[in-house]
Amino acid sequence: MPLTKLDRFRIRVFGVCANAVESCYFPLLYHRYGGIYADRKIRYSPGKKRAVMDAYFPGRACGAPLLFYIHGGGWVSGLRRIRKYYCMRWVKEGFVAANVDYDYGPDNKFPDHLQQVFTALDCLLDKAGSYGFDPGKVVIAGESAGAYLAAMMCAVITHPELFDSLNINFAHRNAFAPAAAVLLSGIYDPQRSLATRAPFIDLYISALVGENKRRLNERFDGKFRGLCVPEAYADEKFIPSFVVGSDRDKLEPESAAFAEKLSSGGAECEYFVCTGINGMHAASLDCRHGKSGKACFAEALKFTERFIGR
Repeated sequence: MPLTKLDRFRIRVFGVCANAVESCYFPLLYHRYGGIYADRKIRYSPGKKRAVMDAYFPGRACGAPLLFYIHGGGWVSGLRRIRKYYCMRWVKEGFVAANVDYDYGPDNKFPDHLQQVFTALDCLLDKAGSYGFDPGKVVIAGESAGAYLAAMMCAVITHPELFDSLNINFAHRNAFAPAAAVLLSGIYDPQRSLATRAPFIDLYISALVGENKRRLNERFDGKFRGLCVPEAYADEKFIPSFVVGSDRDKLEPESAAFAEKLSSGGAECEYFVCTGINGMHAASLDCRHGKSGKACFAEALKFTERFIGR
C-alpha cells in the first residue's frame, strides 16, 4: 500500500521538526578553520530543489584526495551546513571535501536519492582538475541515511549490473572506483533495521521505500529487497570500509552486522565503536569533543591513508 496523503503529510512535518532540532547542534559542532576555501551551492542537477553541494579545499590543492560526504536525516531531513565542520576537519588533513545534499522523501524514494548522489559525483569528477583532487583517491562517506547511500554507491560500483537495475546514469561508471569508504552509524539492511526499534525507524524506512508502515515487510519481498540492501553485496569486491557504530545507539547492531559481513566476505574492513559523549547515534560527527570522537577520526584517517597512497 503506497503512502497515503496523511502519511506524506506526517513525513513532511516530521522532516521540518527534525531539521529544527538539528539546528541546535550547530553551536556544538562550530569551529573556525583557517586557510580553507569554499565553492558553495554548486548545482549538480537542474530542476531538483536540493541538488546542491559545497566544495571545500585547502588553498591550491593539487592531486589531493577527495572526501565525498553524504548527510543523514532518515531520508526526510538533514542540514548540509551542520556537516561542513566534519568535512573541514578532513580538509585540514589535506583533503578536498564535497558536502552533498539531496531531495527528501516522501516526494523522493528509493532509488531517487541514490541516483542523485551519483549525479553529484559525476559533476565533481568532471571538475577534478578545477578543484585539484585526484579522481583515483576518492573516499565516499556519510552518516546514518547518508552512510546507507554511501554503502549503496559502493555496492553499485563493485556490482555494476546494479547501474542498469536501478536506472542509474553515471558517466564515469567504467573508469571510476572509490579508494575507501567511511560509514558512520548507518543502516545496511532496511528491513532488518525495523527490528532495532530505533526512534522513528518505521517512518524513515516508509519514506525510503514509499510504503505505508503497516505493509513495510511485504514491500521487501522478492526482487526489491535484493536491490536495496547494501549488505547483500558485501563481498571481496566491496570498497575498503571503515565502519563506525556508537554504543548507545539502537542502530549499532546494523553497523556491527555489516562490518562482520564485510570481513567474512573477504573485504577490507575495520570496525570502530564510539563511546562516551560520542556514543549516541552518529555522534562520531563530533570529532573535536570527546576522547572517542577524536580517536575515531584519527583511526578513520589512518585507514583511508592506506588506500589513497599516503
